Amino acid sequence: MTTYARLDDPPDSEHYSPFLGYSSNKNAEFDDGRGGGDEKAMPFGSFGHRRTPPLRLVGWPGIVILGQLTLQTMAWGFFAVLQIKGAMAPTHRVVAWADAHPHTLQWITTQMSTILSFLSTLLFSWAIRQSITLHLRGDGMSLVAFISFIRISSGALILNRRNIKLSILAVLIIILTGVQTAGWSALITPHAIGQEIDLTSPLVTQTDTTVKGCVWNGHCVVLIYGTADMAVVAAQEPESGYTSARAKLGFPTTFTVMDQRFNVSTGGILPLTLQPMSFLGANTIPVSIHPQWKLPRGLSSTHSLVQQVKHDTVKEWLNRDSSDAEKISYTSLYSNCTNSVNESRAYTSTSEQNYILMIACLNEESPQLAFHGGGSGLYRFLNTTVCTLTPRMTQVHVSYESDLINISEIVSNDTIANASNPATTTAVYMLSGMVLFSQSFVSNVIGDMLISLMNETVADPSVRTPDLVLGILEEYIRGVTEYSATVLRACLASNPNFTASLPTAAMRSVTNGVHQTETVGWTRTAIGLTFLQLLPGAIIALLTIYAVVVAVAHHLRDERGEYFDPSDAMQLVAASAAGGMDHVFRGLKEKDLDAAGDVTIYLGEIPGRGPGLLRNRNG
Repeated sequence: MTTYARLDDPPDSEHYSPFLGYSSNKNAEFDDGRGGGDEKAMPFGSFGHRRTPPLRLVGWPGIVILGQLTLQTMAWGFFAVLQIKGAMAPTHRVVAWADAHPHTLQWITTQMSTILSFLSTLLFSWAIRQSITLHLRGDGMSLVAFISFIRISSGALILNRRNIKLSILAVLIIILTGVQTAGWSALITPHAIGQEIDLTSPLVTQTDTTVKGCVWNGHCVVLIYGTADMAVVAAQEPESGYTSARAKLGFPTTFTVMDQRFNVSTGGILPLTLQPMSFLGANTIPVSIHPQWKLPRGLSSTHSLVQQVKHDTVKEWLNRDSSDAEKISYTSLYSNCTNSVNESRAYTSTSEQNYILMIACLNEESPQLAFHGGGSGLYRFLNTTVCTLTPRMTQVHVSYESDLINISEIVSNDTIANASNPATTTAVYMLSGMVLFSQSFVSNVIGDMLISLMNETVADPSVRTPDLVLGILEEYIRGVTEYSATVLRACLASNPNFTASLPTAAMRSVTNGVHQTETVGWTRTAIGLTFLQLLPGAIIALLTIYAVVVAVAHHLRDERGEYFDPSDAMQLVAASAAGGMDHVFRGLKEKDLDAAGDVTIYLGEIPGRGPGLLRNRNG
């Protein structure tokens, strides 16, 4: 059995309802005869407070609370994902589209942020209006508080000298609701990161101090025969072609360069990392990716980018039937082209000519490459093979995941590098040097790799087709040329004189992508700023829920009448007319309005007229 008790408040006292101003609790008689001098009875539970059945939260209170909780769960949930495991990168196609349409992307994210902010503000406004109605149906409230909170629910400014608190509260609400859009936008808008060297720039071919040390006579200096650095680079040249060709045959392969492990080929890219890389043991390649927030030491990360690569197309194969050649220990292949790679030689000590020779002609359009594998040795399957090497500057998707770099899906393939470009000549010189240094007195490393690749595909040499041989060789050449571009980029990036010139726009190629962190530490230094961005929405949500719960709890047993929206001007005028509020106002002067503001009003049901705003006679 529920017992009732009267709260022993002094006569003419007022109770402050948090956030919604004062609720009158005066001993008075009301115009509609509802009074009698007694205060309203309240259900007495433990500690003398009203008990709020959960069912009273069904309807508009539940919708408001659930809506705000949903929005905050989305915001803080996404923030938690960033803190725990990093942002979930979109697909490559989405990244490519975003890169091509940055203004459209900004427009979409801005609209999404505006909508989310609007929903939060709408729920807040709805909660305040409904809470005002509950107060009016209960103990009532002063007219100045009634008008003020209607203005607050509408996002209007209040300038009231007599009530500074309400004026400050209105300003704070306007600020909090207004900056929600910026907070959502900062949270959901993706950003581009990183930059790399543009090998298509004509500045690469210059021989001033910014390029000297990397490019000499048109090719990378680390490829100059007889240098110590050449041996370091040459050791990986055959492997770069082998992994590329083996992957073409469907076998899983990886290739490691500068302590960076690639899935198949380097693609001609310079790995973009958050830490400096070592190049040739002494030179250091500086950090190429600069995230918005510093990554704490010891924490790893992954990122997905669109980068420029050097990609080569091998075509126009020309074959000459093998012919018996006299067995000698010295063999050379040469042409009348005027360049330093127009001759190749091999010394063999076996009865068979197990050698591979290569020469090249650097014409103005595309280099011509010629390979000769002898007429009777292990590599006679090459015959004398001529092809055209067409270098292209392309853009590909690069995904840096864990300790493996994946290159996939060409984005563009438009820019053709001129044959005199160092990126082109470097590839040719690397191929030539690789063939030369792979030759021994008994075999050739490249030839052995090609045989191994063919055996993995077709074990019986008698059934091997020319297309199989040419396809494997084509992929092999592509892998080596892409590796040459990586070496050239690394050489340029490790040159302090060259990197000092990078601010020149003509030497930079913007790299767009998504940076995905893998630990909570990535945003640890930015957690304060992110928290501030999300705080306005959280405060609005808390105020909304608080206003709803307080209003429902304090006016649980009040009578309910017809729907009334205090922010609707037409309903407000109709309710004022029905309740006879005309005698409250004596004029529009400031003193008259101030006097009317002290009047306490409540919402009652007028028989035959619906809701009406009534005046408390003693208020």
